[in-house]
Amino acid sequence: MNNLWILYEQNEIDRNGGFKALCKGCAGATGLLIIPQEIPLDTTFPQHPLTHIAHLFKQFPILLAPFKPLQNMADTITITLGERTFNLDREKAEEAYAAKKVLNGRNSMFFNILPLKYNWAYELYREMKNTHWEPAEVSVNVDIAQFSQLSESCQQLYKTALGAFARSQELFHSHGIYTVRDLVTAPELKLVFGRFVHEENTRSDVLVHLHGSLQINPMECARLAAIPAFTSKEQFVASKLSPLNHDTDTTTTANKQAVARNIFLINQCMEGTQVFSLWASLFSLAAQNKMPGTGKVFHKLIGDITFRLSLFDQLLQEMVSENPDIWTSAFKDELTGYMVDAVRLEKELIAALPVADAGLDPEALGIYIEYLSDERLAACNLPRQYHHASSPFPWLDEKLHLASSHTAAIASSTLDNSFDDDDL
Repeated sequence: MNNLWILYEQNEIDRNGGFKALCKGCAGATGLLIIPQEIPLDTTFPQHPLTHIAHLFKQFPILLAPFKPLQNMADTITITLGERTFNLDREKAEEAYAAKKVLNGRNSMFFNILPLKYNWAYELYREMKNTHWEPAEVSVNVDIAQFSQLSESCQQLYKTALGAFARSQELFHSHGIYTVRDLVTAPELKLVFGRFVHEENTRSDVLVHLHGSLQINPMECARLAAIPAFTSKEQFVASKLSPLNHDTDTTTTANKQAVARNIFLINQCMEGTQVFSLWASLFSLAAQNKMPGTGKVFHKLIGDITFRLSLFDQLLQEMVSENPDIWTSAFKDELTGYMVDAVRLEKELIAALPVADAGLDPEALGIYIEYLSDERLAACNLPRQYHHASSPFPWLDEKLHLASSHTAAIASSTLDNSFDDDDL
């Protein structure tokens, strides 16, 4: 039977334009009236409630098909991506927006980034992309000429720094970042995680650039970095990380806390504070016009780290906002305790290094690590532990991007139709 599909409203039947109205969307519509073709098209439909209509046409097999009222279906939002524009159905866009979550959101086989919910993540992605750099762009010709003129202890400190940097991926358990990326569900979050791969490649290029240019044996650097102060760091993080994989059930409070725990340990505790005494030593040498090219390289590397710190502290805040069950007093105390342990481990490293020969006071450097850890804690809305009124090394703040942090602000969670990009 060929039927004419007609959109009805509570007190009015639209016989002629019903299906067209359905296609476009009709605010206030409450269902479909399917009427056989046998009913003459000139039949007059009285304005009666649906029950009356069914009674009047009981001689015909009329089908009433209620559905949820559609509001603003005809509305669209226009999204601009560079020179391209896209029109999205507002209702579907709002549905997609509401389904986005850090964890346990809607998974899609398509990379449906629009509409954006975590605007800060997309802005951070663009900033990371726009500040991409290559190690070979930084000249180390002066460093090549100066290295042999450094004191033996400073040469050892330099080599130890390269060795520590080479094993930093293992030390910081960087592979855990990929597991977190698999567990987050919002596409714009996965997008910014993708920059991590590029930055890991840049790290490898840094080692090739410095080892090759200065003709330093990487095996010697690895041996210098294999000291107990480093081993204890690796043992610490390995013992505290929670076992996660891409199949982990993140609907339970315990597993959501496990994700948050790993984020905090890998990024804020380890990458955010560990081995900074070595980076500070290189910056101190550069401030004395010694090994200036290396100083520039590590300044850029710390810039990449700062982006990741921003990503993960904001990600943690979003997780807590969406999953307040994880943010218990006991869990906050646990995370804060990890940072205190991380500070202790870094102080042990300071004691094992000739940082004074690089122009740094060991005690002041320890205070600086405390100051730095308080900044990391505060960024995650955790209580400061050391409460130093100011930085003992203001010049180092700039080198570590603390003086003028280049982090994207968290935008309010509203559906936004103003986007602009050139290669999404």
